[in-house]
Amino acid sequence: MKARYHLLFVTLLVIAAILLFFPSAFLFTTEIKKIVFRSPQIDKIGHFISFFILAWVMHSHLKISLMTTLGTLTFYGAFTEFGQFYLGFRNAEFSDFFADIFGIIFFILLKSLYLFYNRILFTKYNQTPPLAQTKKREKS
Repeated sequence: MKARYHLLFVTLLVIAAILLFFPSAFLFTTEIKKIVFRSPQIDKIGHFISFFILAWVMHSHLKISLMTTLGTLTFYGAFTEFGQFYLGFRNAEFSDFFADIFGIIFFILLKSLYLFYNRILFTKYNQTPPLAQTKKREKS
């Protein structure tokens, strides 16, 4: 069941990426495309999305806790911006770093809401959440 949700999530990510990277063929006219990709905010959106996906990969696939994920990716985001400061062809911006942090925090917020909703839903129907069942099997 969990694999089905991961497959659904990855499928939605691929569809979103296709719509984002090939907007003229699907959604936008050329005028809107010029406005969107000329905007300096597209860089911040890229940072937000990439760190959201990095947080998802670290937590869901590498099985790292949410707080460790937050600390590790914050450290990584800070050092990538610090490294860009010394590159001649790139520039470091605090707004990029904040976009990184917001992407990580948004993932943690969504994951926490999912876990909270899952706990409430299964408590309402007097069942054990799937995550708790897995932990019980591991202890046995």
